[in-house]
Amino acid sequence: MSRSRIAGRTALGAGALGFALLCAVACGRTKAEWLAEIAEAGAVSTSGPDGGTPTYEPPPLTANVVLHIAGDSTAAIFPPTDATMRVGWGAVLQPLFTDGVRVDDAARSGRSSKSFVDEGLWAALKAQIQPGDYVFIQFAHNDEKSDDPARYTDPATTFRDYLRMYVADSRAVGGFPVLLTPICRRQFSGSMIVNTHGAYPAAVAAVAAETGAPLIDMTEKTRVLLESLGPVDSIPLFATGDNTHLSATGAPMVARLAVDGIRELGLPIVARLAP
Repeated sequence: MSRSRIAGRTALGAGALGFALLCAVACGRTKAEWLAEIAEAGAVSTSGPDGGTPTYEPPPLTANVVLHIAGDSTAAIFPPTDATMRVGWGAVLQPLFTDGVRVDDAARSGRSSKSFVDEGLWAALKAQIQPGDYVFIQFAHNDEKSDDPARYTDPATTFRDYLRMYVADSRAVGGFPVLLTPICRRQFSGSMIVNTHGAYPAAVAAVAAETGAPLIDMTEKTRVLLESLGPVDSIPLFATGDNTHLSATGAPMVARLAVDGIRELGLPIVARLAP
């Protein structure tokens, strides 16, 4: 895939620009200073193909690229002593890359797009992002908990606002954000997977389209995988007595689905995927 095709698909939407600009102005920077700063970081071209909205292009590969993951337990690292032997897909992503890529799995169990910010986890991750790094962003499982105000977000409003913030923040420091929809829970109706995520996957896709961020549809990819296996043969992919969290068997399979998404997008980091 040519660089121009990628750039065309990753136009930075006006909504994300406005949000990021407001944050910059609140910190005492002018619009010109903000645009110059992120352009220097290699994140944004100050004019798009039509001379209007700036476009966001994938950065050239640096000698050592870090792929950061912001997310929840489905991607997180668990200790070997975990009671149900949960394994997040992000915890097993590193072996799928060659030298020159380091995976920083900062996903944390139980977090939503809101609580990840409120607890300072996003600030800590953002401080580690260097120009040319990738930032994979995947939330929804805990955003859906409407009885928990510390974590709940509305898929029509606040969930989208947080995703826009992650995208804008990543770009402002030279990172390359990629949005991922949540993985499916293992809940079948007959031979078909039930949509337990409601409007959240569509919200992720909408923000990706609005901001021009690349999208990896992990909801669809895991649906296809689970339905191909069926209600019985899909059991080993998940932790003991658990239909949400992956096992040591399932996590590598889902990590490979994420890698499939990287290949399908034709991102520059594809050059450092293991054979």
